Amino acid sequence: MGLMSMGLIIPRSEAEEIARSPGWLMVFGRRKTGKTFLLRRMVPHDHYFFVGRSSEVFYWSGKGIERLSHDAFRERLTSLITRDVVVIIDEFQRLPRGFLDLLHMLKAESRAKLILVGSSLRVVGRVFKGRSPLLGIVRPVRIGLISPRDVVRAVAGLLPPNMVLRVAPFIRDPWMLDFVRLDGGIRGFLLEVVRAVRYNVRGLIGEVFSEEERELTERYEAILKALGDGRATPGEVASYISGLLSQPMKSQDVKKYMHNLVEMGLVRRTKLYGKARFLYEIESAPISLFYYLEARIGFSEIDAPAEIAVEKIMPLVPRYYERFVTDLIAELLGGTVQRSLRPEIDGIIVRGDHVLAFVEVKYGRVKPEDLYRFKEKVKRLGAFRDVELIVVAENALEMPGFRIITPEDLLRMAVGRL
Repeated sequence: MGLMSMGLIIPRSEAEEIARSPGWLMVFGRRKTGKTFLLRRMVPHDHYFFVGRSSEVFYWSGKGIERLSHDAFRERLTSLITRDVVVIIDEFQRLPRGFLDLLHMLKAESRAKLILVGSSLRVVGRVFKGRSPLLGIVRPVRIGLISPRDVVRAVAGLLPPNMVLRVAPFIRDPWMLDFVRLDGGIRGFLLEVVRAVRYNVRGLIGEVFSEEERELTERYEAILKALGDGRATPGEVASYISGLLSQPMKSQDVKKYMHNLVEMGLVRRTKLYGKARFLYEIESAPISLFYYLEARIGFSEIDAPAEIAVEKIMPLVPRYYERFVTDLIAELLGGTVQRSLRPEIDGIIVRGDHVLAFVEVKYGRVKPEDLYRFKEKVKRLGAFRDVELIVVAENALEMPGFRIITPEDLLRMAVGRL
């Protein structure tokens, strides 16, 4: 397939980290974030085992796939672990509980690099709690969405720079790569996104909850719908869902549920600058889009034409664009993103307690008066020295005290260095 067609492969920087890291690792994250593909295709290894849902073990080699009994698997692993090889065990949490004790026993004799892969964050949590046989002998590596820089590096050159930044938020979620084309313009692209999320998101979310041994309760569903509709604080979410549930939820109750969603990799939280408060949003743009459509038009329950759904979501594209661009700048600067609501600032890039930059993202062009307003908002937060004021816009302006970056500039920075 050509690069503009379905099945685009995006090399991931996590692969290099995993390949370089010595010792035993545990790679984990939400389902459908591309862990298996990353390890099978991007991390050099000698032996690969996959544990099925009914706990049968499959061994993959260049000669094909072999089905193993538990006794045969234990025997083969015990032999391999004493050799200088790389062994991957995918969906290891499906194995019997005694398997962790076996690994603990084998560690002393190990010459191998062992990579355990798990999708159930609850099981992963148990591994790092006290009295776990693996505590202190495996290092965790969390796999989330594809990093902004990896996405841009893969797509830069295939599309105009502003189009790269428009589609990038959606293809950060790896499962989308099998459903979209990049050569149909923004509306054509969103049409394919809408068709993909209509039939896949509910199943994906259900898988996440089933792996956590939870049912997809009406409470979680209501919270995701509220977040998809733009409610960003526990109080706002509690108010929104009060009419959706048979039993109302208080803000403190909502916090507990949202903490679980953050742990599952479904929701992200962003700190409010200077405050002990957070804003919450659905991590994945396609999943967020689905729940927005659920909230607005009952998307999964009515047979609304995809074209109507696209019209509904077009106003959301600048929001996803803004978040992606801010995340990309944070990655390039080696910081994390914080936000401010009063005054409203798109991104505050921090490293530890030090502010690196304030970021304003324009979906289109910027005017001089926009820059003055931005500077005044920053002043309201306090006096800052040696902090960049970064504005991303489609036109380049020369204005002292500002660093104005066009989409073309941003792509060059992502492909090279800032």
